[in-house]
This record gives sequence, structure tokens and C-alpha cells, in this order.
Amino acid sequence: MRPNARNCAVALLLASAALVGCEPAEESGPVPAAAGPAATPTVNTAPEITQAPIAAVRAATSPTAPPPLAADFGDAPDGAPAGYRGTRVIGRFPTRLDTRSSPNPGAHVLRPGFDRLGDAVSAEAGADDRADPDGVPNLVNNDGGDDGVVSLTLALDQAPAQATLSVMVSLMAGASPGPRYLNVLIDMNLDGRWSIGEHETPEWAVQNLVVSLSPGTSRSVRTLPFALGSATRLPDGAWMRVALTRERIVGDAWDGGGRWQAGEIEDYQLALPRAAGGVSAVAAPLVATLCPDSVDVPSGALMRRTACRLVNLGGDGAAELRLTRTKGSAALVPDRIGRLDLRAGTEQTVPLVLIRGTDEGTWRYQTGQQLDAQVADGTVVLGARAVDRTLAIVPADDQPLFHVDRSADYFSIHDLSPVNGFAFADIRRITSGTTDLTGADVDLLRSAWFTVEPVAPSMAEGTYVAFLIELADRLPRADSNLGFQIALALQATDSISDDWRPQVGDFDLFQNTDTWFELIYRPDAAPPWRLQKRTAINPAAVAPTGAAAFVDGSRVVFLIPALEVQRDPASLRFRVTTFVHERGDPLGAAGPSMADAAPGLGQSLTFFGNLPVAVG
Repeated sequence: MRPNARNCAVALLLASAALVGCEPAEESGPVPAAAGPAATPTVNTAPEITQAPIAAVRAATSPTAPPPLAADFGDAPDGAPAGYRGTRVIGRFPTRLDTRSSPNPGAHVLRPGFDRLGDAVSAEAGADDRADPDGVPNLVNNDGGDDGVVSLTLALDQAPAQATLSVMVSLMAGASPGPRYLNVLIDMNLDGRWSIGEHETPEWAVQNLVVSLSPGTSRSVRTLPFALGSATRLPDGAWMRVALTRERIVGDAWDGGGRWQAGEIEDYQLALPRAAGGVSAVAAPLVATLCPDSVDVPSGALMRRTACRLVNLGGDGAAELRLTRTKGSAALVPDRIGRLDLRAGTEQTVPLVLIRGTDEGTWRYQTGQQLDAQVADGTVVLGARAVDRTLAIVPADDQPLFHVDRSADYFSIHDLSPVNGFAFADIRRITSGTTDLTGADVDLLRSAWFTVEPVAPSMAEGTYVAFLIELADRLPRADSNLGFQIALALQATDSISDDWRPQVGDFDLFQNTDTWFELIYRPDAAPPWRLQKRTAINPAAVAPTGAAAFVDGSRVVFLIPALEVQRDPASLRFRVTTFVHERGDPLGAAGPSMADAAPGLGQSLTFFGNLPVAVG
């Protein structure tokens, strides 16, 4: 005749903590043996309790309920140091049966063995059971059955970082059918408790994830992503509790305590990957890269500023941002950020300046690195995976960009006759628009592009009118035999009375304009490169300016403070000219010279802001 629970209890008191023949009445077949030397789980006569809100659990838990005879407990510190680096935080996680860390009993499962996390499960009379069948009391982090967690992997494209937990769930052949529930707690703020704050990352990271599988089978369960740590830190050393139960844990908060009839409780300590390996080594940097998903470029704008944030959630170390264009013609400055040294828990904002393309452009970048998660001896070393993200640059609809000059139409500066010239002075495309730049953006352009400024540079943050000139070949940075000039000639005032008139012959590169910004290279000058501003009112004098010119291969960009242009940008008109001469002959008087102009000298000036006026 099958012994009843009372007979089992009496036998336990007289003989030992594990009775052969005391089988749970609900299961079909004998209870599977616990892993290693652990005793066979036995039935406790205490009623099964579904975890309720804390107040409800306090009322439902009978203070006279007999202690479990062979249950599965966790092993997180309960009244002992939490082990958090550089702190004296005491772990107050409800682990002991008679815990003072919760109104609930310390988390435990009364009949372990049928529903498992991983393969092994232990059974003991308490977390601090000196006669623990596996040879050592559970506290702290000494439960030999903690083998259910497979990995904890981060995606570093958000802050807080998003984590995904994988666990192995097994049901023995004698287990009853029906869904199981997975719940996970993590001490996100490292305060030694599992709780929830109004402005903190939720510590109940996984709530009642339904796990469906048949008795006698196992499968890996992967959670949805959840936030881990804070916006600037990962919780290095945090305690995590994983609970597999047959009942939902109800309520808005769970502190980790409770009693269930079947399932398993496993506790782990999280750890950052270490740069040199080993628990005592320095934590490796884990840098989240946070860039906007898209940047809209409004009508009339040529350049736009944006920024990416690099947040070091791990240990001290270096970071890098590299962007690769995958679509469109929009340009980013810079497309690669070199080594940035970031201390743990700090961030740095990286400014970016973009030049819009004809259509929508996309740039791909990667955040994070590929690191394998590791689980051993109750410790989970966080892994990470590289995540590809895209930054889209979206121009305003129906806004033309470039005016195109497709011909190699060089001419002599003396008589306008066609001549053979150098490709670097052949104007192919020009465009213009406005831009707002900060001081950091200006410094970024200076660091990324070859910069030519007036003798006394005075660029400051503010609104600029911007001009982009694309040449047929790269502009030489140093040529001992040639000199050249690239000029931006504007009708910068509303009056035509101050426009330049040809002084010799019937034509002039600057005719019908009144203000000129000239990028000049002369190998025999000191310095060989300079930028100057002149006007038709006093062409011999160099006027003060806060403008700058930038050279990037075959591209030249002029940035002119909007305050220096008297005319409304919508009615501003301009021409771009180039002129190449031999060394020592800046007027082309002795040797051959060549020039290009877009629009041509016989055509109307181009309207600012990319109105569809043909050039060339």
C-alpha cells in the first residue's frame, strides 16, 4: 500500500531526510533522482502557493507550515556581502527559508526533479542546510544544480543595452503536462535587492514567459530582449534569479521570494568580460554606438549636422566609429572616427556633418563586438553581438541638387579660345545651400579636410551659405610648377551699380559680380595656400572675412557666414571660375594659361539654392 504523507514525515523524523517510497501522488511513475549525491525529492504536506503580490503572499503563507524536507533553493547572498566590486553592499535576496529579506519565504520548490532548468537539480532542507546532500550548503553561489542558463548576450545599439537570455528547460518523462513559466530577476542597480524604482531599469526582467513542451523532452528557450543595467553602466557582478514554475507569479512587483510545488530555482552572478581573462582582470570595454536612424535635410539646405553617441557600458578602453555608404550620394564627414579612449560609465558625442545627395542615401555602421557568453560555476560572463545599423539621409522632395557642366570647355584667359587644360581645373558640378554649424562642427571639418582660411581665421558657429564644387580630378596639394585659383564670384548685393565690368577687352571672369572669394595656390608664395575676399568697389584690397575653403580630393567647399552676404539667399546669384598658370606667371602673360567658368561667361549667373538653371 502506498505510504501517505504523514507516514513519510514520521519516517523522516526517525530515519533520514530522504525516504525511499514517498512518491508525489500527482506524478505518474517514480520521482527522477537529483543530480550527483542529492537525495530523492519528496512531497511536503504544505499547500502549493502561487506567488501573489507581496501582501497577499504574506497572508497566504502559513507561519506554521512545516519546513521542506528536500526542496530546491537558490544560492544568492541573504544577509551576507553581495560581492560587488568596491562596495560594502549586503545582499538581501530572499534565499533562506526563514529569510528576513522578504515577507515571503526564501524562494524554493517543494518537489524538484520533474521540471528542470538544465540537467541537474539539487534538493536540500534549506539554502544554509549543513547536511546538504551535494556536500556543501548553497550559500553563497554553491548550488551544484545551476546549469540551466546557456547564455546572456547583449546588443549594444541602445542604452541601456538590450540583453537576451537563453536557458535550457527539461521535463522528465513522469512530469505532468501543461505550460511552465519562466521568471528572471536581476539586481540592475546593484543595491543588494530585487526591486523596482520609478526611474530605474526594471529588475523583474522576464515576467511569466510561457514555456510549452511535452514531458520527456527538452528545449532551449530564448527570451525577448530586455534592458540590462543603466544608460551608462552594465551591472557587473549583479545577482540574477531564474525561476521555473508551473504557476504564474502575479502582481506588479516580485522580490524573489516564494514557494512553489514544482520547478527549479537557480541563482547566478553576472560578470563583464575581462580584457585579459579571469575574474580579477580588468573589465573589457563594451561600447554602445547610438546614431539617429535618419536625418532629414530641408529644402534649401546643402549641409546638415548630426551626431552619434558612444557610451562605454563596460570597462575603460577604446572605441571607434566607422560608417560605410551603401546607397545614394550623400557624404558624411568624417566617415570614420579614430580611436576614442572612454572611461567606464562615460560617453562622448561625436559630431557629424553631412552633405546631402541627389536622392536618399544610407550609411551602415556596426555597434558592439562579437563576444561569446560563458557560464561556469554559477557565474555568467556576458557576451555581445555585433549589430548592423543604418543612418538614412533624406533630402527634401523635388529639390534639384547639382548644376552639371559635362564638357571639358577650357579657354584662354586672353582671347576665350579653346585650350587643352588640366582635369583638376575642369568644373563638372556645382551646388549650393545653407547650413547651421556649431563650433564643434567647424572643428570637425578642419580636422577631416584640408582647410584654407584667411590669415586671421574667424570662423564661428552660426548660419553659413555653402557652395560645393566638384572638379574632374583631384586638386593637387603641392605642385612646384603650377599655380591656380578657384574663385566663387557672387552678386552679393541687390544693386547692379557695384557689379564688376571688364577692364581689358570684352570679357572678364568676374563680370556682373561684386564679391569674390578666392582660393589661391602659388608655390613660390609664403604661405603657398591662402583664402581671400575682395569686392568690386575696392578690388585691390583684401577684405576681412570669416569664410573658409575646404579641399577633399576633387571637391572644394566654400563656407561663407550668412552675415557677410547682404542679399537674401533666395535671390543670390553666383559663378564659379578656375584659372591655372605656370609658376611665377599669375596673369598668364608669359606662358600658356587656361580657365573654366560655370556658368559660362556668356550665360546668366546661377541662382543660389539649386534652382534648375543649366550651366556649362
